[in-house]
Amino acid sequence: MIDTVICGIRFSDLIIQMEEFHGYRSPGILVGGLMLDVAQEEMKPTPYLNAVTETVVCLPDAVQLLTPCTIGNGFLQIMDWGKFALTLYDRTTLSGVRTWLNADVLARFSLIRQWFERKTPAEAKPPFEKLAAEILEARGDLIRHRPVRLHRALKDSQHVTTIRCPECGEFYPKRLGPVCPACKGDAYFTYYPV
Repeated sequence: MIDTVICGIRFSDLIIQMEEFHGYRSPGILVGGLMLDVAQEEMKPTPYLNAVTETVVCLPDAVQLLTPCTIGNGFLQIMDWGKFALTLYDRTTLSGVRTWLNADVLARFSLIRQWFERKTPAEAKPPFEKLAAEILEARGDLIRHRPVRLHRALKDSQHVTTIRCPECGEFYPKRLGPVCPACKGDAYFTYYPV
């Protein structure tokens, strides 16, 4: 297992980076790395790489850890669909590769199935080492992929004009209306009294 390379990183080094970035050893990041490997192998190399994940858990961290696509630079988009799938694509052509977990093989890999279906209480989960070994054993069968073309760019590449909210004084994108979302009543917080 230690000699395995995922996204150009030795498995043992990936584990260290995973713990530092994600906070713990994550089967989701391991599977995400395998998905990224497949997508990158199927794509032509591009300096204009973008990514989309279809879940908010683990896969976004795999993309940020193993590619130049991050939330902060806008080259990673996250869809909260709850699907363990991701797409890498060229933002100039909108062509890419979508990868996902092959549910058809889970019957053959009980630890992966147990982890993926999340029916087991946290304290009864298999140890990471055993699960990682099974993930790497299943590697060739575990990931499905197909070429895709996006319908449209998922990130606005145009300059975003900002204006100052007349109520709170903070800047926000002008396209959101005459006052910021928080002052419009869409705030996710309430200030404590001063």
